[in-house]
Amino acid sequence: MHLYFLTRGIKKEVDDFITQLQGKYLPFVVKEGAAGLEKGNYNIQVQVRPIQLWEVVFPREHKDLMLTTCFGPKGRTQHKKHEKYLAIFRKILGVKKIPEYNGAIQLPINRENMEVAPIGIKEDYNFEDGTEAL
Repeated sequence: MHLYFLTRGIKKEVDDFITQLQGKYLPFVVKEGAAGLEKGNYNIQVQVRPIQLWEVVFPREHKDLMLTTCFGPKGRTQHKKHEKYLAIFRKILGVKKIPEYNGAIQLPINRENMEVAPIGIKEDYNFEDGTEAL
C-alpha cells in the first residue's frame, strides 16, 4: 500500500519523525515467491519516499540563475497528464507558470536520482520605496 500525507512543523522535528518512520520494519509473508523473493517470512523496512513542496526565495535579478539551477538549462517538460495537477497547485498557491528563461548560467548543484517538477513562480511584494520584500 502507499500512504500519502503532508507535514508541517519545525524541520528538525519533521526530520526526526521521518527518520524514525523509515527505521521501522514490518513482517511480510511471501506465499508463492514473488518479486525475486522465495516463499517465507521476511521483515521489510518501511520505505519513506519524499514528495516535497518547496518555496525558494531569492532576489528578482537572479531569476534566470535560480530557474536554471533548479530545473536545468532547457527547463523541465512535464508529461501532459501531470500538467493538470501542476495547474491545480498553481491555482492553490496563486502562482504563474514558469516562464522561458536564459539557461546560460547556473549554480553548481546535483540533481541526479531525483525529479524536480516546476510548479510556478510569483513576484515579491514591493515596498513603496521600491525595495523588494523577500
